[in-house]
Amino acid sequence: MVDLVQLSRSAESAPFELKLADGNRLRQLSPVRTVPGKRLVCRGVWQERPVFAKIFIGASAARRATRDATGVRLLQAAQIDTPELLYAGGLAADGGTTANVLLYAAIEGGMNAEQLWTHLDQNEKLALALSLVATVARHHSAGLMQTDLYLKNFLVEGARVYSLDGDGMRRLPFLFARSAALENLALLLSKFDVLETDAWMPLLLQTYAEHRVEHPLLDVRDMERRTARHRRKAVRIYAERKVLRQCTDVVVRHDWRQFLAVARSSAESVLVPRLRQAPDALVEGEASQRLKSGNTCTVSLVQIDDRKYVVKRYNIKSLRHWLGRFWRPSRAAASWINAHRLLMYGIATPAPVALLERRFGPLRGRAYFVATYVDTPDVAEWLESAAVTEQQKQAGIRALARLMYKLQRLQIVHGDLKASNIHMDDTRPLLIDLDSLREFRCRRRFEAGHVRDLSRLLRNWHEQPRLRQALVDALLEVYGDSALLARALSR
Repeated sequence: MVDLVQLSRSAESAPFELKLADGNRLRQLSPVRTVPGKRLVCRGVWQERPVFAKIFIGASAARRATRDATGVRLLQAAQIDTPELLYAGGLAADGGTTANVLLYAAIEGGMNAEQLWTHLDQNEKLALALSLVATVARHHSAGLMQTDLYLKNFLVEGARVYSLDGDGMRRLPFLFARSAALENLALLLSKFDVLETDAWMPLLLQTYAEHRVEHPLLDVRDMERRTARHRRKAVRIYAERKVLRQCTDVVVRHDWRQFLAVARSSAESVLVPRLRQAPDALVEGEASQRLKSGNTCTVSLVQIDDRKYVVKRYNIKSLRHWLGRFWRPSRAAASWINAHRLLMYGIATPAPVALLERRFGPLRGRAYFVATYVDTPDVAEWLESAAVTEQQKQAGIRALARLMYKLQRLQIVHGDLKASNIHMDDTRPLLIDLDSLREFRCRRRFEAGHVRDLSRLLRNWHEQPRLRQALVDALLEVYGDSALLARALSR
């Protein structure tokens, strides 16, 4: 008997089969996407043909399956490419479980846009972005909008783009339809990197207008504001809320004495029981290598099952210190949240693995943040290394300047940009030590922090004028005539 609820919560699953209500069998089912306790999307075989099976479980399964099928039929009626719906029904009564099942024809050779995106160069990404914008314009011209606009909800096969996930398909509202369509377009644009949308926005809006029946006039600044708002909202929901509860990417276990969040990919690791039972042993054990000792923070490197982790313990120095910390989210939680925040924004940082807070009910004590260990030099060591060519150094400096400009566009302040907090993976900078990192909504408050970040970055090479000037030149190239950069250079 297949436990679909458990399968939806499992990181991995062996192939399985199900018997449908019409007597046919779904064979060789292999999950490709899960929503714990609600839905599985599986590859499989039905009547000797490859299919994708959406299996809805839980109390609202019937409603969500009906909504998904209705959305697909709306797309088909508008002659918008979408995989053919082959079956809509339930499981056989003797199967021991209840669920609603939709079977869609598999598009051979197709790849969802999110997966495809990672394999493309910049020109190919722009071409795909234009195709996605054109598809959304066709949605809107048909009076429809996809409310769950993620790149994975588009399937690309050659030059064709298929719209997926009928569950998120809705009709445009009768009132304020234009505003709703622009917000929906901005939602799609927010899925692209901020620097990409900066460069592509005029062309993307031109393409959208060309594929709309009424050819709307679009304001670039207005769309930039809408896009930034959607981007911030999505990151805030995921990084500040979702990764602190049970979800597709994170397993959470908590009781009166502790709160533990673990990346689902590491949920079965030997690290987890060791972290729960004796976290201090990971920091202070004989097998650990101390990286940093301090009153408020202790950092160690530990190897478990051929994987290396950095374990950062945030100490409680005294009763007074505890009284100032117990009611606030821990600095470990800030590191966990900010690591996910940066990764969502496409900014490199070591992958977050776990967060542990010792608690007494709602009161917090010592806290621990675990990240994968990345064996890379910091930027000062890297720039001084004889093994790094001059061409690589120039590329790395330009990448660092682009990173700073990206932080400026996202209104993120790191708070401590000394060289040891910036590592270099080939020519790509990685940010570490994220407990002081903050994303600002208020532009004026952000600007003061960004100027401090730029000034602190440049001070790393105060005694190396050649390197400092190379970084200044790279910053001037990407920032242009920026008052913020001018303020930083004058300090």
